[in-house]
Amino acid sequence: MHPSRRTAILLSIINLALIARDTSAKNSSVDDTESKAKVIDIPPNYLQLYFVKPNLFGQGRYTFFGFDVYHARLWTEANNFLPETWEQHRFALELTYLIDAEGKVIAKRSIDEISKQRDLDKSKSQSWLNILENLFPNIKKAQTLTGVYTPNNGVKFFFERNIIGEIKDPELTKSFFGIWLSNLTSAPELRKKLFQGSF
Repeated sequence: MHPSRRTAILLSIINLALIARDTSAKNSSVDDTESKAKVIDIPPNYLQLYFVKPNLFGQGRYTFFGFDVYHARLWTEANNFLPETWEQHRFALELTYLIDAEGKVIAKRSIDEISKQRDLDKSKSQSWLNILENLFPNIKKAQTLTGVYTPNNGVKFFFERNIIGEIKDPELTKSFFGIWLSNLTSAPELRKKLFQGSF
């Protein structure tokens, strides 16, 4: 076989191997993300600090314009966790992201969603935006952001296993979780799954 032809064949084999390796790595990354999102009954360890026995109440995936954004899980101990009285019970909302997301974008989107549900003047909107921007980190695919809500005592936020801050303002806290749990949510299908279709 001519040396140049042998070299061309060898390069083709190397290229195919590299493509196969990259494809395998991408598939592995997707599989890891999906498997993490599909864990259905094992609560994060840090929830033991706030719940005697955290139970998975509901879960669902949020999709935006055809793109999967995050998988949401709602944890609580309440047996009567109802759509009309959710703010009266302690719970944790856990979001496992299926894309990379910047903290400032998450904060801005949160304020936009809150504004759809209530009148928010410019001063309060900017104040709340600043609070959320200072709280939320940049998130990579498969990482988790969790808010633990306590009635009349605000919310503590965890990024992966680490606490990253809290909000004590009850108005902001209820407005924030209303993004998912209020009947005015822009994601009614996800809300239905979080509440087990109980409405």
